[in-house]
Amino acid sequence: MHFVLVHGWGFHAGIWTDLIGHLDGAEFTLVDLGFVSGGPRGEEDWPSDAIAVGHSLGLLWLLSRGGGRFRALVSVQGFDCFCCHIAPSRITALKRGIEREPYRTLEAFWRSCGAPGFAAPEALDVGRLHEGLDWLMHWDARSVKDALECPMLALAARDDAIVPAAMSQAIWREAGLIWSPDGGHVLPLRHPRWCARHVLEFADSLPS
Repeated sequence: MHFVLVHGWGFHAGIWTDLIGHLDGAEFTLVDLGFVSGGPRGEEDWPSDAIAVGHSLGLLWLLSRGGGRFRALVSVQGFDCFCCHIAPSRITALKRGIEREPYRTLEAFWRSCGAPGFAAPEALDVGRLHEGLDWLMHWDARSVKDALECPMLALAARDDAIVPAAMSQAIWREAGLIWSPDGGHVLPLRHPRWCARHVLEFADSLPS
């Protein structure tokens, strides 16, 4: 059993460390999108029969840039289009903040996610953070997701301030959607065992 895991905007692949510890020795590939340094080394290739797991923007990245190289898809607070559901002004405000006070802006973002102080000031790649905000503003993978014929699972938190419950419900209503009552926008950090249990149950249910 092989998993490919992709983190969200403002984080690095270390967001998956505790969850991986509960995956019972499964093989995995970590993709690091380069927003923040300090996490495990990322890789660019993975087996085509992997189960893809994307957190937040990482799910959108898998749909837009993953090339369909997975046999099943798990969303952890992810989405197929951000600004189709959230006002673009949210992204514009983040862009202005990153330009003026990058670390203070990321600190506020991490706090709103439930992960204060995630990384040090010197860890930020401001140019890459801007690029990721452009993805959030412009990428729309709804048609890609709707065309997928593979099994899908979505995990979401009721108290998520970044991807509100109504947004998760609107996107994943036709797929398996499982709720945590809390966890902020960082279920892999706050509830890694819970996430791993549902990911493994989903993986075990897939046809061989």
